[in-house]
Amino acid sequence: MRKHIRTSLTLLIVALAAASFMLILPGCAGGSNDSPGKPDAVGNRSADGASEATQGDVVSTAMVAYANGDQVLFVDQETQTPYIPTEIDDATIIVDGQQTDEEALVAGNIVQVTGNGIMLESYPGQYPGITKVEVIETGSPADAEQYADIVDTVFAAPDQSQVPVGSLSYKTDQADTSVVLNPYEFDWQWQTEDGQTSTSQVDGSAADGNGTLNETIVDARIPNAVDAFVAFSVNPTSLEIERQPLVKGETAKIDPQSDGEDVPCTLGDDGTAALRIEPNYLYEVKATFPQGEAEYAFYTIN
Repeated sequence: MRKHIRTSLTLLIVALAAASFMLILPGCAGGSNDSPGKPDAVGNRSADGASEATQGDVVSTAMVAYANGDQVLFVDQETQTPYIPTEIDDATIIVDGQQTDEEALVAGNIVQVTGNGIMLESYPGQYPGITKVEVIETGSPADAEQYADIVDTVFAAPDQSQVPVGSLSYKTDQADTSVVLNPYEFDWQWQTEDGQTSTSQVDGSAADGNGTLNETIVDARIPNAVDAFVAFSVNPTSLEIERQPLVKGETAKIDPQSDGEDVPCTLGDDGTAALRIEPNYLYEVKATFPQGEAEYAFYTIN
């Protein structure tokens, strides 16, 4: 089952691959996805403080700052940089010389981390390409107390008044890419600390009456059809995706008279939707959350 970490910060990427168990919800069909895992932050870089190993692997050392089931936080021991091992459940975990799973990790463990060296630039950083984690020193939870402030920040409860931010992630031959999806329309409701109900509403559209796209709508540059993932800082309860073809021209436009078509997607139990995107379309994403609904959009060009 796909593991996932939800935080009060906008961790732009979230879970990276289709789950072995998928929750079928309106607008998203069930099924499997064999594409590589997705990143959840804008840009990438080589992991700081890591040393090259054989066959292109990158090896570094980290402390387990926090571990509670599927919630894990590492801190690189050379750079003191915190990061989330977002695909750790796909990695080989070695404790006391025996292969196990991430639930055997304990705060204070010193681990040797092997992976592809690509650290995604969110805060905390995210490392989806880990292939192996081996405990090399047991340590103790007291050793990890130095990172208590970071842990409290990362795993704080989300602000219910904030409309979730999303991300679109995809991989091409050139790069792993993720772009931020901000809502252009939403209807939001939440409970305040004194028990009162507050609401927030914004009306908007992805394109104007002439079909010209809203300048806040982001673009995804893809050479051809690719597998993609849409994720949010809070799990949606359902997701619907629709697309319209772009009209050729100097600016991104759609034909406002054209009908949209539904886009099949698979929503995992981690709240990440897997779909196939093609060049030269406007994609609109309608997400439903416990606090209300929000709409997001992106367009694709080659």
